Amino acid sequence: MFAGRYGRRHRLAGLALLTWHVVGISLLLIRISDCTCICYDLVLGLLGIAATVSAARDFETAHRRASNVASGTLEPSATVTHSEMLEHTFYQGLNLVQIVSLHLMEVPLLSAAVSARAALLLLATLPWAVRCQFPVNRFSDNYSKGQHPLALLPLLYRVKKYQYLLYKHALLHGLNVSLALSPGLELTTSPGWRLYWLCLNVAYVMEFFTQTLVKRGYMSQRVLLLLQALLMLGSSGAALFVLRNVYVIAPIASLALNLVHRHHELINTAVVFGCTLLWAQLGIGDVLRWS
Repeated sequence: MFAGRYGRRHRLAGLALLTWHVVGISLLLIRISDCTCICYDLVLGLLGIAATVSAARDFETAHRRASNVASGTLEPSATVTHSEMLEHTFYQGLNLVQIVSLHLMEVPLLSAAVSARAALLLLATLPWAVRCQFPVNRFSDNYSKGQHPLALLPLLYRVKKYQYLLYKHALLHGLNVSLALSPGLELTTSPGWRLYWLCLNVAYVMEFFTQTLVKRGYMSQRVLLLLQALLMLGSSGAALFVLRNVYVIAPIASLALNLVHRHHELINTAVVFGCTLLWAQLGIGDVLRWS
């Protein structure tokens, strides 16, 4: 599966990424140093980008012609489109920028100044300035185009949509803002964060990898759906630990601004930062954290 000549760059990048995920699982079982943690996260982000970029390049000719009823690969007849590969590249890059920003926020010299933390928040949000350069594949296409509302696949994609909203406004923008206002908080080396970050990165590639196994006859569609459901459940559970570090006001404000001021992530995040800072200055910020 990884030794063929066709798409060799993607095969090798995928093998390296899969191996690195296995390394990540083993690291959950032991206590690791901050340096090891940083190195693992950097390599994980770079391999994720390499896997998606190599897929988009190696399979561009064949998959540019792919056409599905909706987005995603949970349908038995679906094929990953070139558009989905490009969009996935954006989110892999976003992952890398976020984890680098969060690690830098934990550096004592930088965490001591609110201006430095605000600059790192800007860095974490900066990739959204080029979001318009990447395709958009909507989850809602999988349950809003005449599909039966109670069928399994539309239900799974509806849950995925809600998970994405939770990720974007609470675990991305909300978390970045909250940590920018929480000097001295060391999150990225905690066991709860390590589990969440691994689940998130595995979720980004699991659907594509398992679909390849189904197409080649190594796995049944039923097993694919079961693994997807388990991963979605596990990712949501792991996210609960991270949510304890997020000011409730931050994701609420982020979601509200997304509804009334779409496609302006940099400005919206700056407003969310200001609102959350105001609440913290009023002395009730800690009350608004999830617990």
